[in-house]
Order: sequence, then structure tokens, then C-alpha cells
Amino acid sequence: MPVKKLSVTILFLAISSLAFAQEQTLNYNVLHSGHTVGHMKLQQRKEGDDTFLKIASDVKMRFVFSICVNIVEDSHYCNGKLISSHVSRMVNGKQKANKITRANGETYQLTDDDKITSINQKQISNNLTMMYLQEPVGLSQIYSDNFQQFVQVKRVDSHTYRINLPDGNYNYYTYTNGICSKVDIHHSLYTIQIQLV
Repeated sequence: MPVKKLSVTILFLAISSLAFAQEQTLNYNVLHSGHTVGHMKLQQRKEGDDTFLKIASDVKMRFVFSICVNIVEDSHYCNGKLISSHVSRMVNGKQKANKITRANGETYQLTDDDKITSINQKQISNNLTMMYLQEPVGLSQIYSDNFQQFVQVKRVDSHTYRINLPDGNYNYYTYTNGICSKVDIHHSLYTIQIQLV
């Protein structure tokens, strides 16, 4: 009986520690001109072969008028393959983006609002959300769920990478101990920084 109780206790501790190790949260501040204008949270949850990622950000900035942007990005991977992702972007309470990428046999089905297309890609192993969790060592391209296409990854310095986006804008990702500690977003209208808290 004591052996059985000991086994149950060890099993409980193992499951508890495993469950703890399977969740990770990263918190970031969003800065514009040195002032905090928003926050971003990234959550990773692992359940067996499945990995679920979620990024939620809230940003409020003022140019000529006040602008409030809320973005939620979800990704689901299974055994390293992207199964589905969803990008939702609201600007001042109005939906500006609703994009879904879903694995469909040997291809991926892409939904952009009501428009449905596909890309002839058997497996997507990394998307831009993954850029926050692991340094893209050796990667030459990565999938953008927002643009629904692959973008080039270029190493520009030690632990710093540049992503050129299809709309002409670009981002720099900087890493500390394998985790993204800073993103410099260069938009035609503004520059903002996302910094790990």
C-alpha cells in the first residue's frame, strides 16, 4: 500500500511539473517615440503533439486623430506542422482583417474575409508568431499569416534579423537567449518598438 501511494504521488508530481513546463507566457510593451502606447501578450500551450500559440495586442496612438488597434493571432501546430492560423485586426472598433490559413491535404486553404484561395505547400513549419519564441537560425523564409505568403528572413547582425514585408514595410527582430526581446517595426507612417518586459 505505501508503495502504491508513493507511485501515485510521484505520478502526480510528474504530471504537475509537465503541465507547468507546457505553458509559456511572454509580455511586451509597445512603444512609440519612447512612450508606452500599448501592450502585447504571447501565450504558448502544448498538449501532447499539439502546440497552440496566441498573440493579443492593444495599441492606442494619436496622430492627427486617435487610433486604437486590437490584434489577435492564433496558431495551431501538430507535430511541427501548421494546422491552422487566424488573424483578426480591429481598428477603432471596425474589423479591418479576418484571415485564416488552414492545412488541406497537400495544400493550404487561405481565407481573406470572403475570398478563398490556396497555396501549393505541403507543410508550413514556422510562421511569424514563432519568431517570438525561437531565433530563426538557418531559416531563409517564414510564413506571414497576415499577408498569407512566405517572406524572406535575413540575418543582419548577431541575433538580429530583418523581415521585408510585401507592402514595403519591414521589421527587425532581436534575440536574447533564444527569445525575441525586441521588435523594431518600420512602417511608412510610423516606427514602433515591441520590447520584452
